[in-house]
Amino acid sequence: MLDRIETLGEMNAQRHQIDVAELAESAQSLKPLPQTTSQIIAVLGDPLFEISDLIKVIALDPTLTARLLRVANSASYTTARPAACVGDAIVRLGTGTIMAMALSVSAKPDPDVDLSPIGLTTEEFWRHCVASVAAAEELNSRRLARFGPGFSAAALLHDIGKLILVQHMTPERVEQMAEFRANHPGHRVIDAERAVLGVDHAEAGAVVASNWKLPEDIVGAIRNHHSPSQWENHLWNGVVLANQIALENTGHTEYTFGDSEIVADAMLALAVEDATYQAVASASRDRFDNLIELFA
Repeated sequence: MLDRIETLGEMNAQRHQIDVAELAESAQSLKPLPQTTSQIIAVLGDPLFEISDLIKVIALDPTLTARLLRVANSASYTTARPAACVGDAIVRLGTGTIMAMALSVSAKPDPDVDLSPIGLTTEEFWRHCVASVAAAEELNSRRLARFGPGFSAAALLHDIGKLILVQHMTPERVEQMAEFRANHPGHRVIDAERAVLGVDHAEAGAVVASNWKLPEDIVGAIRNHHSPSQWENHLWNGVVLANQIALENTGHTEYTFGDSEIVADAMLALAVEDATYQAVASASRDRFDNLIELFA
């Protein structure tokens, strides 16, 4: 009898799960990428691209040009000589930060978006995104691994799928997820998403990234930022660490077993010792204080 009840419960839950096709349709509701951003992605996707090609694209967008120059001359990047043109900004910031800045226009949710079904405000969501970029940039600056040019962009977008899932969070699904967490102490939120919704925000984020035609390495990093470590994929491991550092720097210090195991594996894969991790976390806080205004 008990087995029958559990089976009926599982069947009932499955009826309320989200189809991947629904995610793809919901992804269309997000802000489309500006033409400049699409062109930047296309240029950087060419392994033989020239800096001059990137300059031509950015120079035609005065708003992005102004933002990049403001960032390049900010406290986090400033040197004795100010960045006076787009070329100077590209050299100082690097192509990874350029892509993240361009994507931030579409990635930042409008203030009136209701994220309460997943326990967030739009400000909390965005602060975590920017804190992840700060951590990624700090990890990259220490040359701990070859993360690739998509690191900052992947860090910025790793939770973008939450903006998709929240569109499907009916009161019934919210209640089911709360019941799952109550009945499975120590499990992660993403475990509840998988059990109740049939998909998680990482997969939803990969759908968005694919819809925006982002490079496959970024799509993969978003899809796998809560998955067991891929030891040879530095970008994926870097995003795992950037996410965890951002969580800690924004006050989320609780670990589940699943989180701690994945973070520990990422640290081993990148040969990051605890002292280095703590140093990166500390330096990331200083970067965040500057970036949160510049990414506004």
